[in-house]
Amino acid sequence: MKFIDLETYPRRRILEAFATCEVPCLSVTNLVDITGVKTVCEQAGCSFFVGMTFLISKAVNRVPELRHRLIEGKLVEFERVDPGYTVLLKDRTFSFCDSRHYEDFPSYRDHAEICIDLVKQCPDLGTGEKHHMFFITNLPWFSFTAITHPYQKRYASVPVISLGQYVAQGERILIPIAIQVNHALVDGIHLGDFYAHLSSMCHAPGRYVVP
Repeated sequence: MKFIDLETYPRRRILEAFATCEVPCLSVTNLVDITGVKTVCEQAGCSFFVGMTFLISKAVNRVPELRHRLIEGKLVEFERVDPGYTVLLKDRTFSFCDSRHYEDFPSYRDHAEICIDLVKQCPDLGTGEKHHMFFITNLPWFSFTAITHPYQKRYASVPVISLGQYVAQGERILIPIAIQVNHALVDGIHLGDFYAHLSSMCHAPGRYVVP
C-alpha cells in the first residue's frame, strides 16, 4: 500500500467534488460476452463462478483506480486487491467469503475452492478490515439491467461487482456484470478500462483459465 500525494493527484478536484456526497456511488451494468468461458471452465475442472471471478479479479487489478481507497481521509493505492464473495448456503442464506487474488489460475482456483468450502461449514458475516478487497455478489437466478447495493460509509471506496444469470443471444452467451464504485475515486473512463480488460480475456479465456 502506498499513499498518493493529493498535490500531484490529477483527479483531486473531482475527488473533492464527490467525496462530500451523501452517497457518492456510481453504478453501471454491462453485458459481457462469455461464449467460450463456460466450456473452458469445464475443461479446467472448475466451476463457472470460480473461473469467471478469476477473470474479473485480473481485470480489477489491471485498473489502478479500482485499487484506490480513501482510508481515514487519506488516498492510498494497494499493489493488489483481493476478491470477497457471497456464498449461498443450504438454508438459503449466504456467507461472506474472503479470498485472494493470484495472477495464475491454478493458485486462484485452489485457494478460492478452499475458502468457499470453509465458509459453507462455518459461515462468516464479519465486517473486519476489508479495504484491501473488492466484493463480488452472484445472482444466478435472474438477469438484470441495473442493481444497487447497501451503502456503508467505512467501505465506500471498495468496488462491488455483481454477476447475473447468463442468457443466450443467437450463438452468443451474455452475462450482465454490474460494478458499483465511489465516484470520488473512479470515473466512467476507468469503468470502460475494466470492461475492456474483462471482455478481452473473455474472448480468449483459454489463455487464462487453464488446468
